[in-house]
Amino acid sequence: MAIRPEPLKTLNQYQILNTIRIAGSISRIEIAQIVGHSRATVTNITAKMIASGLIYEKEVEGTAARGRNRILLAINPDAAYVVGVKVSAFRIGCVVTDILANVKSSVVMPVRTSERPAEFVADLIEEAIRHCVLEAGLSLKQVSGIGIGVPGLVDSREGVSYWSPLYRRGDITLRDLIQDRFGISTYVDNDSNTVALSQLWRGQGMGINNFAVVTVEDGLGMGVVIDGELYRGSNGFAGELGHFVAVPGGEPCRCGKKGCYEAYVSNFGILNAAKRLCREGTWQCADMEALAYEEVLEAARAGNQDLVEVFNRAGSYLGHALAGLIQIFNPSRIIVTGNGIRAGELMFGPMRAMLEESVWPEMHSKTEVVVHEWQDMDWSLGAACLVLQELYKSPLDRCVAAEKMQEAIKSD
Repeated sequence: MAIRPEPLKTLNQYQILNTIRIAGSISRIEIAQIVGHSRATVTNITAKMIASGLIYEKEVEGTAARGRNRILLAINPDAAYVVGVKVSAFRIGCVVTDILANVKSSVVMPVRTSERPAEFVADLIEEAIRHCVLEAGLSLKQVSGIGIGVPGLVDSREGVSYWSPLYRRGDITLRDLIQDRFGISTYVDNDSNTVALSQLWRGQGMGINNFAVVTVEDGLGMGVVIDGELYRGSNGFAGELGHFVAVPGGEPCRCGKKGCYEAYVSNFGILNAAKRLCREGTWQCADMEALAYEEVLEAARAGNQDLVEVFNRAGSYLGHALAGLIQIFNPSRIIVTGNGIRAGELMFGPMRAMLEESVWPEMHSKTEVVVHEWQDMDWSLGAACLVLQELYKSPLDRCVAAEKMQEAIKSD
C-alpha cells in the first residue's frame, strides 16, 4: 500500500531535522547523502524550516572547493521549548529544555507520591512545571509540549497507566489531568523508556542504532532502541525486564507477582532483604521501619557479609537478566544506570561474572556493557526528550507559533 503524502512529508522532515541535530551543523548535500533524498527535496524542506525560524544558515570560511565559503545548516535552539517531568516515590523532578535538549532550568521537589490519587500527583506536577518555566524566564505560552515519565505499565499512545506503584488509577488519566490544566500537548510514558530516549538524544546511545538502557533504582526498568527507534511493542508495554519472573514462587514483588527480577535487583528488593535479616536477628539495625537503602549500602561497604551477599545476589540476578537481553536482542551496547549503581563492585563484580558464565563468548564480545554515572536530572531530561521526539516529527506549526510568541515578547 502506498504511503500517503502527509505521513511521508512528516517522515522526511523528521529525518532531515534529526540529521542536522546529530551533526550540529551540516550542508544540504551531506544531508541528502545521509537520508537518501534528492538534493531538491532537502532544499525544499529546509527552505520552509529556515522561513519558520526552525533552522538557520551559517557560513564557514574557505572550507568549500576553490576557497568559497561553505553554507551549513544548524538548528535554532530557541525555536521551541518543552518540559520534562519525572515522578518517583519520593520526589518529582522537572526540567525545561530548548529544542536541542539543552536544559534551561530544573527543580527537584521531595514529596511522597505512593498510593495517592492521580489528582494529587497532578497537583504536584502542576506546581513543579509552573515553577520551572518561571525559573527559565519563559511563559507557559512558549512551551510546545509536556512529557511525563512514570514507573509501571504505561500505554504511551493512550496516556494510560494500567499499573504504577506511585498512584492509583482514576477515571481521568494523568495525561489528561495535566493537559487540561495547561492546554499544552502532554505525553506520558514508562520512565525507563524516557531514559532510553535521553541516552539516544544526548547520552551514550548517540549514533548507536541498537542498544538497551537498564535502570536500577526503586524498580528495575528497561528501554530498548532498535534501528534507531524506541521499541514499545504492540501495546506500548515492551521493556518490562524487571517483572520477568526469574524465580517462580520467589520473593514478593510490588507488582503482585512473586520472583520477579525487580524483587532481587532493585533498591526496593535489597531493602526488603535487609529487613528480613533484621527480623531474623542476623543483622542489627537501629529502626527497621525507617531503614533506608543508604544505611544498608553503608553497612555492606563496612564489611557486613550478610549484606554483601544480598548485593552480590542482586548483581548475579542482574547479570542473568542482561544475559537474556543480549541473546534475544543482540544489542551493540547495554547502558546500566539509575541511583542503584552506587552499589559499585558489590553488584557489578557478580554481574560481570554471571555474564561471562551465561553468554557465548562470541555474543558477549559484541555487546559493550556500560555503567553510566547517574544524575537525578537524567529522568526528567528523558521525559523532555519524549516531547522532542514528537516535536521533530511535525515541527513547523508548533515551532512557528513559539517563534512568533518570542518575537512578540521581545518587542514589548
